[in-house]
Formats: sequence, structure tokens, C-alpha cells
Amino acid sequence: MIKARIAFDLSFPADSPLQNPPSPIGRPSLRFSPRRFRRIQIAFRAEKSFSSSPHKDDFSHAQVAVPPGDKSVSAATLVGVATLVSKILGLLREVIMASVFGVGPVATAFKYAWVLPGFSSSLLGGVNGPIHIIMSTTLSKLPEERGKKLFQHLTIIMFLVGGAVGAFVYIFPDFVVQIYAPGLWIMAEGQIIREIAIKQLKMMTPCIVLAGPVGLGFGYMSAQGNDVLPCISPAMSSSLVIASCLVCALTSRLNGYSSGASLLSYAVSIGLFLQWIIQVIVLRRRWSDITPYALITIFKSVDVCQFFSLLLPATVSSGLAQIASFTDLFFASLIPGAAAGLSYAYLLVMAPLGALSSIIVLPLVPKFSKLVKTSSWESLANDLQRALLLCMVLLLPIFSVMRSLVEPIVHILFERCAFDSSASALVSSLFLAYSLGTPFFIAKDLLVAVFYALGDGKRPFLVSAGAVALNAVLDWLSVSRLNLGAKGLALSTSFTAALSVLILFHLLKRKLSGLSSYAAMIYPATLLLICCITSNITTSVAYNLMHVSVASTLLSRYNLMMELFTLSMAGAFGLIGFFVPAVLLHLCGFELARDLYRMLIMPQSLTPMTKSF
Repeated sequence: MIKARIAFDLSFPADSPLQNPPSPIGRPSLRFSPRRFRRIQIAFRAEKSFSSSPHKDDFSHAQVAVPPGDKSVSAATLVGVATLVSKILGLLREVIMASVFGVGPVATAFKYAWVLPGFSSSLLGGVNGPIHIIMSTTLSKLPEERGKKLFQHLTIIMFLVGGAVGAFVYIFPDFVVQIYAPGLWIMAEGQIIREIAIKQLKMMTPCIVLAGPVGLGFGYMSAQGNDVLPCISPAMSSSLVIASCLVCALTSRLNGYSSGASLLSYAVSIGLFLQWIIQVIVLRRRWSDITPYALITIFKSVDVCQFFSLLLPATVSSGLAQIASFTDLFFASLIPGAAAGLSYAYLLVMAPLGALSSIIVLPLVPKFSKLVKTSSWESLANDLQRALLLCMVLLLPIFSVMRSLVEPIVHILFERCAFDSSASALVSSLFLAYSLGTPFFIAKDLLVAVFYALGDGKRPFLVSAGAVALNAVLDWLSVSRLNLGAKGLALSTSFTAALSVLILFHLLKRKLSGLSSYAAMIYPATLLLICCITSNITTSVAYNLMHVSVASTLLSRYNLMMELFTLSMAGAFGLIGFFVPAVLLHLCGFELARDLYRMLIMPQSLTPMTKSF
């Protein structure tokens, strides 16, 4: 039986049983994923143990000498395809939900009701969440029997904790909703949204109970080398939500808000329940010889204590990111339709941003750690600067094009059924506000990755905590004093992200010599700005000209097809408008593309990059 395992190295110091990984505190946006690191092991065995190699703490010594061929490529391809399918279904889920419910009471109530279940099932217990990652890294360093016992102990604890929290939420749902959506008790339109949100929260309580066990199961499967099932599992929930939305749209009997809200909530809960059932089936042999344990024995286990010593800081870090969204929702509850509009706009921003982060940032994490282990400070500084420039060169043209075409993009994606032109205008304006912070979102990921490679989790944590407090203050000013509405909330998020990057870069310059000075960055920043303006103008002009010329011929008969063609061609001209001046002025050239290829495909052959900004 052939099993493909993606090995990874977080380069922890070797002075503790779990190698003392850098504290996850302050990691609000970067999510480490063992399945995305690019060294692939091919193991030929009938049963895989957690640490059968004599070099159990160093995966690089345990790699089987198999030439890079079809097996390695197929293993990585399966993971990539599974992830892509889940992402596409997730986007399709949001598009269909927006079409069916628009930014009306059901969609707005769902955003509020989903806060705690979403934090539990997606951030803590989801794929690449803290439970998944920490469980995988812990089991990979333990013998099989200890790993099996730890898995059983932690599952019992997670069910107890999830059950207690879920019972509290089920009994006091109105109290929970009022904490982060007080505006629903103030606005005239808030009563129906409040009632729907409370009802949906009670229906999605199983997500809170099952989040921990599901995350543990994902971690167990990743430690075994099975990364395909964790990657494809979120597609189940997305498929059920899509089906529930279609039933609401196509079945005339389900009229009114209550039925649609109930279907939506039940679909989410059933989707997570099915993920857990599949995990039980796949891991049934791990439970075949389960023995009863006294709770005091479980809590005294050294492995359990070490697991929670890693999980608690990671939970605090994820909690910081969630608190930031709490503050946005808190003030959005005072604005009709703002919660749903913010979520749709943020989805459009994070779709390309998340893909780029997975492609570039995550593969660089082990490389940064290796450079720190060898004290290659100059190479680390150069690699960071090149990675930052590469991200900007790839990200900025995409968002320059999207900023020019945001209205037709939103129209094509969302505007149908309940999603009307006013909702399109709201989402388009919020996207423009969010897009101002996109370069800083991914730059923060890179800087935080370097801080963790240096073993410093305190500074990113403090910066993140300060950003959360500043975001709350700016939200209050935007809504209560400046009357900017939902757009002010998005601008506050972008501004705090930019300020966080500047502070992190300043702190990193004091720790890491070799980084360029602020004066040295003026030229590339100015050049990138010129390229963005050129791309923006080119895209707008191309779209307007093509739209007018095509409208006189075929657009009236083949509206959607010709609109997609017009958008594609305008986007292509916009990308050309960005890269032509960039290449002519020697900003990117072909070296950045070659470096990207080496980072992603041939990480062992990547030579230190010596060029700076």
C-alpha cells in the first residue's frame, strides 16, 4: 500500500520532548499547514506508525530515496485538487447564499449566529486550525501507542468541554447574541434579525460540541499522511448549505424567513456531524481497544498537559483575530445589512489573498527556520525582502484589475434573486475599502513567519493585541462620530493592518540586521504605485471601450457570455498595463518567476537570494 506523507520542519529547539515550538501567540492570520510543505515522503508499508524511523525527530533523514516522479506529483496533486475543490465549493456556497438571501434578515442573522460555531468549527477545529496543526505535530513525534492513547484522552476532554460550552450557548442564546450584536436590540429592523439569529445559534450548537473532536481527527489523519480527507471534508458542509439554499429558492412551500433560516442552520450542523462520522469510520481501529480512563488520570497525563500548553496560546491567538471580527460585528449591528455585506466583500478580498498566501508564505516557513538554525542572517533578510517584493508583484496587479472591475464582478457573482442592485453597490464599496489593506495582510503573514522562525512570539502577539484595540476605537469613530457606516468598518481594518505591518517591520529591523532602510524602499514602492495606477487606468479604459463596442452587436442577446468575455479581456489588458512598466523598469523581470518556481517546486535547490530591493 502506498501512502504519501508531506513532511515538514518547524525547526524547533531540541531541548524538550515536544521540541518546544515557538509560541503561536500573535498569529492571527498565518495558519501553518503540514500538508502544504513541499517535501514529500513515499512510504511503502501496510501499517504506518508515527515514528518508525530511527531519526524520528528529523523528517529530512527519514525520506525514502524515491526519484521525484509520478508518485510524488500524484500525492501533492491529490491534496491540491482536494483543497481546490473545497475552496471552489466554499465560494459557490457564498455566491448562492447571497443570491437567495441577499443582505436581508436571514443572511444578516446567520452572520451573527455563526460567530461562536464558526470560531469553534472553522478556526479552532477546522483544517489548518490550532487543534489540527498541534495534534499533527505532536503525534508525529510520539510512538504509535502513546499517540493512540493521547488521541483517546483528548477526544474525551474535547467532548466534555464542547458539551459544557454548547449547553451554555443553547440555554442562553439571547445573552450570547446580545454580547456582540447589541444593535439588534436597538434598531427597529433588529427584532426579526434577533429572533432568527437566536434560533439559528441554538440549531448550530452541535458545531461547538463536535469542533474539538473533528479537529483532533484531522490532526490524527495528517500525522498518518492522509491529507486528502481533511482537505476535502469542508466540501461536505458547503455542499449541504448549497443544497439548502437551492431548496429555499426552488420550493414555493418554504416561504418566509423562518424556514430558510432553519434549513441553513441544520445544513451546517449536519455537515460537521457527517465529517465526524466519516472520521469515526476511518479511524475506527483506533477506538477498537479503547479502555475506560479515570478523568484524573487523563488530566495528569504528561502528553495531555504538553498538548494544552501549546493549544492554549494558539487559542488565544485565534481569539484575538476573532475579537477583531467581534468589534466589527458589534458596530455593524447598528447598520442594516452591514454584517452580510462585510462578509461578502471580505470573501472577494480573501479569495486571491488566501491562495497567494498558501502558495508563497507557507512554503517559506521551513526555509526561514532553516536559515535561523544556521545563523544565516543576511540570507534571511534578503529572502524576506525578495518574498515581500514577489508578493507585491503578484498581488497588486490582481487587485488593481479587481478594483476597476469590482462592480461588474459583484454583479455577475451575486446579483440575482434577493441580491439587488443596492446590495451590489454596498458590497462593491466595501471591497474597495478592504482592498486598500491587501498588501499589508500578506506582508503581515511574512513578517510574523520570520518572528516565529526567530523564536519570538511575544512581539507579534502584542502588536496584534494593540491592533485589536485600535480597530475597536476606529470602528467607534467611523460609526458614531464620522458616520462612515459599514465602509468605515472596512477602512478601519485596512488601516490597522497597515499600521501593524509598519510596527512589525520596525521591530524586525532591530532584531535582524540586513533589512533595507525605509529610504531604500521608496523607489520600489513608488514604482509599484505607478504600475498600479497604470493597470487601473488601462483596465477601466479597456472595459469601457469593449463594453460599448460589444453592446452594439451581441451583448443584448448573449448578456452573461459577452460580459464574461469583456471582463476577461479588460483584466488581461490591466495585467499587461501593470507588468509592462514593471519589466521595462527592471522591477520584477523573469528572476522573480524563477525564484517562485524554485521556492514551490524545488525547495532543496533554492539558492540564497542575494538581491535586495
